[in-house]
Amino acid sequence: MKTPCLTIFFLLLLFCNETSGQTAKNALFMEAGGGGLIYSLNYERTFKYNLAGRAGISFLQIRENQTEKTLNLMSFPLSLSYLQNLRGNVHFVEFGIGVMNLYTDGDLVEYKGTRDFFVNPFAIAGYRYKPKGKRWDLRAGLTPFIGTKSLSNPTEQGFQPFGSKIQLWGSLGIGYSL
Repeated sequence: MKTPCLTIFFLLLLFCNETSGQTAKNALFMEAGGGGLIYSLNYERTFKYNLAGRAGISFLQIRENQTEKTLNLMSFPLSLSYLQNLRGNVHFVEFGIGVMNLYTDGDLVEYKGTRDFFVNPFAIAGYRYKPKGKRWDLRAGLTPFIGTKSLSNPTEQGFQPFGSKIQLWGSLGIGYSL
């Protein structure tokens, strides 16, 4: 299966050390939308050649008041991006790919099983504003993803909250360099 190999590759990339002796830049950022679905808290490491890898986490619980049914969503986004500098060191364009690892548990959905795991690939086309001499940055982008079938219940329907396989999605974020 290619998906677990891709996930392991992203994790190794995030935590490997630079071989050139240059120090990597680390950042924490909060993102609304994007690879975390609704929101996510992320760690990002920027390597040489303007490559940035990130790992994140998100948790959301949806409860229906009348029936007391719930749905827990836990997302673990992983991505690899290329940052292209525009006009000095303030404006950046970002292009990347990633996977939204999504675990669902609960009885709110119509699936036969109550637990599902989805690995939804996504793309990133975005903009970053990083003021000189400041530790924070602002981010915005398009992050469409492909709704895939459950790995734990492959006979069930795919994760497609808006009814089509390709889900148009976006993101807004604020980050802080460590």
